[in-house]
Amino acid sequence: MSSQEDKDTPCPTCGLSLAAFQKQERRIEELSKRVEELEKRLSAYENSNSPPSKNTLLYRELREKRKQERIEGEKSSKDSSHSSSPTLPKKPGRKNGHVGVTQTFTPQGNAIIHTINRCPKCESTKLSIMSKEKRTVVDVPEPLPYGVREHIVNVYRCSSCGATELIPESAGRELPSSSVVVTNQLNSIVTLGKNILSITSLLWSVARLPQRKISYVIETLYKLKLSPATIGHSLENVSERLRSLHESVRKTINRSKRANFDETGLPVAGKKGWIWIAATKKCAFVQVAMSRGRDVLQTYFSRFKGVAIVDGWKSYRYFPILQRCWAHPLREAEILTLRCKGKGREEAEYLLSSLRRLFHETKKELKGDPPPNRKLYDWQLRKLRYILSKKYSNADVVKFVSKLKSASRDLFTFTLHRRVDPTNSHAERQLREPIVHRKIRGQLKSEKGVMMFSRMMTAVSTWKLQKLNPFVEFRKYL
Repeated sequence: MSSQEDKDTPCPTCGLSLAAFQKQERRIEELSKRVEELEKRLSAYENSNSPPSKNTLLYRELREKRKQERIEGEKSSKDSSHSSSPTLPKKPGRKNGHVGVTQTFTPQGNAIIHTINRCPKCESTKLSIMSKEKRTVVDVPEPLPYGVREHIVNVYRCSSCGATELIPESAGRELPSSSVVVTNQLNSIVTLGKNILSITSLLWSVARLPQRKISYVIETLYKLKLSPATIGHSLENVSERLRSLHESVRKTINRSKRANFDETGLPVAGKKGWIWIAATKKCAFVQVAMSRGRDVLQTYFSRFKGVAIVDGWKSYRYFPILQRCWAHPLREAEILTLRCKGKGREEAEYLLSSLRRLFHETKKELKGDPPPNRKLYDWQLRKLRYILSKKYSNADVVKFVSKLKSASRDLFTFTLHRRVDPTNSHAERQLREPIVHRKIRGQLKSEKGVMMFSRMMTAVSTWKLQKLNPFVEFRKYL
């Protein structure tokens, strides 16, 4: 029998010929490579750095798992009132019994009384009041058309001391420091005032409107026609006035004892750029850069000597004192419990429950004995290393354990320094606004756009943390 006939002869056990078996083997190899490639691409979207709010299959499964754990935890707590499970995820929303907050409005002026003199059906005047309904209406004044005022500024020279270019204080109060020039039909110079510049800045930074829609809104409300190009020039002008604030916030963070840092991607003129955020409780510094490396930290935060609360990105090793975010390893352990199968899942679940217990235990201990607590730091670090020293067989779990070992010393820094958060949630919250801008705008197109974005986002984020009115604050810098 020839070799070709041997290949075509079916196996008496499985019914496959050698040729068919080899074909299937090649197909399996191709599909394995394809699966590996797709998993690699998927890992860019489903990883510990991705927020759980992402609408992916993995996170939907993760939400269902957490919901089931919460239901089971509530059932077990009812059955045994003495047992408490700190490893279960906390239920979202306000706790039961939390005092609600209702906004109250005080009516202004005399009440408006609505009456009728005769019946609308039979025209009779014999009417009597059956009941009264009290309604409080909250409204804003109707927008007025734009106003035009001519200012004549007298520039003085002092004959006594020789001082020149003296301008009245009233001009400084009423006229914008940096004006946007608009040429009308009479070719006379017209500048935009502080209010319209502040409204334009507010619509761009807080309402996230593009320049074309800002132009439409201003025309709708105030009957003032401004082209999108004029809107763009006015925003650049405001951005220039915010230069000092941007620098002041950066210096404040450099002097602070603790700060949260984070970064995320943002295309700039078709190239990969990055939004960097540095935030304290009262300030948020935003800067767009073309690098994700430590050179950005050297440029803007070379004098920062406090505790840097960060995720696992290697560039943050530039800082001498780190607090690694606990949310990332906990989230990654949760993801492993969904991805791994068999013994790997058991190992991932053991790690997840152990890490959760360790984290909640540390926070509980700090309430009774606040930082600096060196004894707690050494004890919890020893516990973590014991958990990580166990033998793990799954490749993904082993890789995760290796990452935790290298980060272990930085996970308990919050036990040594006061008011240091164990997670990097504060920086991630401050990044949400720039991320929404990224989704709307797609990319920044020029160096001016980069500076305008950085300064505007720094200003509104800082004012929000300080509970200041952005419209009023914009006026102060114009």
